[in-house]
Amino acid sequence: MGPVDFDKLVIGPCNDVFGEAVQYQSALLGKTITLSGIFDDGYRAISPLGDLPGQSPTHITGSDARIGVRLSLFPVPPAQGDLLTIRGRVWRIREVQPDSHGGAHIELNAADGENDALPCGITGGRGQTAVRRN
Repeated sequence: MGPVDFDKLVIGPCNDVFGEAVQYQSALLGKTITLSGIFDDGYRAISPLGDLPGQSPTHITGSDARIGVRLSLFPVPPAQGDLLTIRGRVWRIREVQPDSHGGAHIELNAADGENDALPCGITGGRGQTAVRRN
């Protein structure tokens, strides 16, 4: 992390001011825990062709739900497929993007319409589920 503890001096105070309660559920834990994060479900510009010189912008926008978190609050590292309940809505982790200072941006997909939120059966390694056969 370096000589400055960004988690304690920067990310923690920002999370204390702007963060909100979030329920985290991982197949590795077997229980739901409450932690906090800074949630954002705003619109952002999308450039499907990338930024090509001399090309006009496409003016396409999309909703991109994400949450900024302190990784030190998680008992196990957050991973793709884990669940977060934020403001009464269930979200599945699409991608975890650590920032090298003790925090991460987590991109989310809506999951409140799913029947079986976490994989059932016997959990193997991260993101792997073995099905029990009789």
